Amino acid sequence: MIFFVTYNDQPSGVYWSQVTDVVDHLNSRSSGDVRLVAMVSLRNFMQTRREIRARLPNALVVPMVPRAHNWRINWIWLELLCRRYRPTGIIGRGIFATALGIRMRERGLVQQVCFDARAAYGSEWEEFRVVDNDRLIAECARLEKEVVHMADVRMSVSQALVDHWCQHFGYRGERHVVIPCTLGRQMEARNGNGNAGVRAQFGWGADDVVLAYSGTVVGWQSLERIRAVVSPWLAAAPDRRILFLSEAHPVIDHLAAEHPGQVSRSWVQHSEVRSMLLDCDFGLLLRDQCVTNRVASPTKFAEYLSAGLSVVISPDVGDFSAMVAREEVGVVVGPDASLVLEKPDQQQRQRLARIARERFTKEAYDAHYGTILSHLGPVAKEWRPIEPHAVDVPVVSLIVPSYNKRTFIGNMIASVCAQTDPRWELLVVDDASTDGSQILLAQLASTDPRIRLIQLPENRGANHCRNVGIAEAKGEYIVFVDADDLLAPQCVEQRLRTMLGSGLDLAVFTLEVFRTKPGDDGYQWIPDTPTPLHDFFRHKLPWQTMQPIWDRRFLNELGGFDEAFSRHQDVELHTRALLQERVHFRYWHTAPDCYYRIAEERKVIDPVRLLTRFCESAVMYREKFADAAAQRGCPDLLLGIIYRTYLQVLLHVKDQRITMEQLGRLEAVLFTPEWYSTTTSSKRFLFKLTRWYNLKAVRIPGVSFVLFSLITSSWKR
Repeated sequence: MIFFVTYNDQPSGVYWSQVTDVVDHLNSRSSGDVRLVAMVSLRNFMQTRREIRARLPNALVVPMVPRAHNWRINWIWLELLCRRYRPTGIIGRGIFATALGIRMRERGLVQQVCFDARAAYGSEWEEFRVVDNDRLIAECARLEKEVVHMADVRMSVSQALVDHWCQHFGYRGERHVVIPCTLGRQMEARNGNGNAGVRAQFGWGADDVVLAYSGTVVGWQSLERIRAVVSPWLAAAPDRRILFLSEAHPVIDHLAAEHPGQVSRSWVQHSEVRSMLLDCDFGLLLRDQCVTNRVASPTKFAEYLSAGLSVVISPDVGDFSAMVAREEVGVVVGPDASLVLEKPDQQQRQRLARIARERFTKEAYDAHYGTILSHLGPVAKEWRPIEPHAVDVPVVSLIVPSYNKRTFIGNMIASVCAQTDPRWELLVVDDASTDGSQILLAQLASTDPRIRLIQLPENRGANHCRNVGIAEAKGEYIVFVDADDLLAPQCVEQRLRTMLGSGLDLAVFTLEVFRTKPGDDGYQWIPDTPTPLHDFFRHKLPWQTMQPIWDRRFLNELGGFDEAFSRHQDVELHTRALLQERVHFRYWHTAPDCYYRIAEERKVIDPVRLLTRFCESAVMYREKFADAAAQRGCPDLLLGIIYRTYLQVLLHVKDQRITMEQLGRLEAVLFTPEWYSTTTSSKRFLFKLTRWYNLKAVRIPGVSFVLFSLITSSWKR
C-alpha cells in the first residue's frame, strides 16, 4: 500500500482533479494499492469528510491540529495510520505532507517518500504572504529546501520548478518526473459535450470575440494585469467580450463599470465550467512576473485547450508560455504588447482539444506515474537501470589502503568479488608493505580485471593512499574499505540503488562489528542522529569510514582526506563534509552491509607512538574547527575529542601499557597551552578529576558519562 497524503487542502475543483482523480488513476495502475490520507481543517470537518469519501470511499480523512504553526504535531495521526496499514511509501502533496512523510521514513515506518511539488512554496509564501507570520514564512522556505533534498523521488508540475530547485537549492538529482496539472475527469475532452448557451444568456452574438477567465481571485492570478491588457482591447470594439468564471472581485467590478455590457461574471460549480468555456474563444492566463508564476502549472491551461480555446498567456508562465509559442496554441502577450486576436475557426478548436487529450490527460503520463509507483513499492527499483552493454563500466570505486595486511586482505577481496552488483572496481593502494602483501595482491588482481593494484614506493599513510585512490577512481561513486574489513554481498547493489540519480553527496548505511566472522559480536553501528555535525564535534561519532558512499565529485570538491592527520582522519573528513553549505546526505536504516573487524592482531607494538598521534590529531581537530563551532554557539563540544583521547591514554596507564612518565609526556602533547589556558578553570578542574578518577581501581557506572557531558557543555563565562 502507498499513502497519498494531503495537508490542509480543502475540496475544490483543483482538489478533485489533482488529488482524488490522481489517486483513482494510480489505483487503476496498482490494483487499488494507493490510499488517500487527507488531513483537513476541523471547521466543517464532517462535511469535508463526506465530500471526499463520496469520491474515494476508502479515503482516510482526519482532522488536522489547528493553526498552521502546529503542522508538525500531525505526525501523530500519520504514525497511527502507518502502524495500522503498513504502507511501503508515501506521496506527500506539498511540503508539509512530505515533511511528515519523511518523519515516518526516519522512524522506519515507510521505506520511500515522494514529494508531489505543486509550487515554489517558499517564494509563493514570501511573494503573496499566504500567512501573516514572518517566522512561518521563513520556516516554509527552509522546509521546501529540506524536502527537495530529503525526498526519495519527486513529482514536479513543471520543468521550470525543477530548474528553480537547481538554482536556489543546489538540487543535482535525476529522481524526478515532470507531470503538469492534468485534466480532471469532469473536464476531459469528450464528444457530445454541448455548450451552456453563454452567448444567448448574456445577449452576445455568434461573431463576438469572447475571452474567458476561469479560476480563483487570489494574488498570483494577477487580475490587475488582466485588466491592464484587456481594457484597451475591449474599448477598441463593442463586439469584444470577457467572461469571468470566478468569485466577485473589485478589479472585475471596475472593469465592468468601464465597459458596460462587455464584461460578465458567473460563479458556477466545477462540473459546469467546461460547458461554459465551450461557448468562448480564448482563455486568459495573464500573470505578473514573479517566481510563483514562473514555475506554475495552472490547471486552467489544460481546461482551456480541452474546450478548444486558444490561450492568451504572459511570458514565463511555467512551461506553458514556450509551448504556446512553439506549438501555436495561443498568443504570448509581453508586458507592453497590445492584445491582437483572431477568432479561431472550428478546425483550430478541434486541434486544441486533440492536444489536450494527447498531452493533458492522466493516461498521457502513465509511464511517469509508473516510475513513481515502482519506487514506492515493497522493493524500490533503481532509478537509472543498468544497461546491458555497461556491465563492465565501474559505477562505484572501492578504495582500500593496505599496509602489511596479508593475513586479512584476501578475505576482504573475496567479499568484494561476491557482490551481487558487478559494477564495481577495487583499487588497492599498497603503502609499501613489507609482509609479502604485494605478491598476494598482484596474484589476486590477475584473476579479475576489476581489481587494480597501486603500489607506492614509500610508506605515506592511509590518508595519502585514499587520496591516491580518489585520483585514480573511475567510478561515479566511492566507498572506502579497510584491508581487514568485509562487505556484505548486497553492499554495492544497495548503495547504488540509493545513490544513482539521487543528487546526494553521500549516504550512510549500517555497519556491524565482528571479531572472527560476521555475527560473532552483534554490535551494530546504526547512523541515527538529528545532529550529526554536533556529534562529530563532541566525538560521539555517528558513523565510521566504511559506512558512507560518496559522490566522487563532492569528494574532489572537499579535497579528499587531510594528510596532516595521522589519526581521526575520518572524523575530520566527515566534519568538513557536514560543514559544507549545500551538503546533501541521508541515513539508511538497513541490515548491515559492511563489517568492521576488531581483532588482537590490530594492536600495535608501540602504544606511545600510537597515542602520541591520537593526541596530536585531537588537538589539530579542535584547532581546525574552533571557529566553525564558535559560529554555531557550541565551542565546548570540541573538548569531546580531547576528553575521549585522554581516556584512551589513561586506560593504557591503568593497564600498565605505558608508564606515569610517559603519561606526563602525552599530557603535554594533548593539553597544549594554546587551548588549555583559554578554557575555564571549571573545565580544567574536570579534566583533573577525569585523571584522578580513571586511574583509580574502583569504577562507578555513569561517572564518565557525567564528566563527558559537563566538559562538552557550554557554560557562561
